[in-house]
Amino acid sequence: MYTQKLKNKPKGYRGYIFSREINGNFIPQRVQNLVIKDFAERKKLFFKLSQTEYIMKKSYSMLNALLSDLKAIDGIIFYSIEMLPDNFEERNRILKKIIEKKKKIFFALEELQINDLKKINYLEKLISIKKNSMKKELIQILKFN
Repeated sequence: MYTQKLKNKPKGYRGYIFSREINGNFIPQRVQNLVIKDFAERKKLFFKLSQTEYIMKKSYSMLNALLSDLKAIDGIIFYSIEMLPDNFEERNRILKKIIEKKKKIFFALEELQINDLKKINYLEKLISIKKNSMKKELIQILKFN
């Protein structure tokens, strides 16, 4: 009976935060963790401490370390989709690896859950729309200056 309880015990979700800028803004680690913790509480997810990425641009060393230890967790709660690599292939490699291991991916700031390949395509559309809308806004700003 006791061993059965251990097998069914949730492993928990590991947070993933940055120590560098996110979309041109510096969000303190404390704030990122508060957003993730609040998200986990509202979704009734067992939250483990966050993994913090190195400050160097385009570094995903800590995320890759987290990916190599997926057996120990139920999934990852990213602070934001803005933390994913800009490179499409790298981004898809990371997301597919998590999904193939039957783990869940959450993005706390955007209130998103990714748990299958169809949702990865949905996420890619969101990223594309966001990038294109940012370009149009920049063009409008430049026109009026």
